[in-house]
Amino acid sequence: MAPNVGPRIDNRAPLMFVEDVFKTSKLVRDVDRQWAIIRENNELLKRINQIYRTKGYLNVDYSYRVHQSLNSETRNRKTRAIELQNRALLNRLLRRKATVDSNLPRVRKIRCRQTDHRPRLVLDFRERTDRRLCQLAIDLCPGVSFDEITLGRGKLFRIYDGTMAVIRAGSVRSDEDLRDTYERLRHVERGSFVKQVVDGREYFLITLRTIGMIVDGKLLGRVVPGSMEKLDLINSYGSKFGRCKEPIYFDRTKA
Repeated sequence: MAPNVGPRIDNRAPLMFVEDVFKTSKLVRDVDRQWAIIRENNELLKRINQIYRTKGYLNVDYSYRVHQSLNSETRNRKTRAIELQNRALLNRLLRRKATVDSNLPRVRKIRCRQTDHRPRLVLDFRERTDRRLCQLAIDLCPGVSFDEITLGRGKLFRIYDGTMAVIRAGSVRSDEDLRDTYERLRHVERGSFVKQVVDGREYFLITLRTIGMIVDGKLLGRVVPGSMEKLDLINSYGSKFGRCKEPIYFDRTKA
């Protein structure tokens, strides 16, 4: 039977491992780092060489060509033709005189040359009292004087779309004989300046189209041909039932 052995001290030399002596993981990282530096240097040399051999741009495909349609020449000719047409249209618009000139001073009056010695009435129309809209010149009929036209300045009463513009004047004098002064007018042409009496009040009308008949009216004059195009502008502010889309004011002057 073996004797009992008590505790002993291990006095042997420790075991030596390769990882502890050579640091293999550090060696592997150093080798990988060196190869990475070598690869980066080689790539840098390639780029420097390419810069020297080419125009100095990297990653550019100089053999690339934009796809061009066989019909591009026809489209270019059509584009140039449209551009010339638009330029001609722009020149025509720039040469066209404006119908509405809000920059024209209110004190300035347009003087129209008269071919005869008939009196002429000029009405200035304004929008919202501050914007000049247009000006109508009206040649009075023979025998009609300015005293018969009791118009000064005020607001347009009604504008019936495509029919007439109504200017309210005032009440008829009690001593005026309506049967002798007013009559039934037939075939009233466009641009006629008419005075009409309705329910004891007299109104001044400007016809915007040819009207078949006007009862209890009197023809005072006609709009001159040079102002006929202004009637379309006044008509654009009217409505079917006569309500004005914008407040229109008038001012009477003598030409």
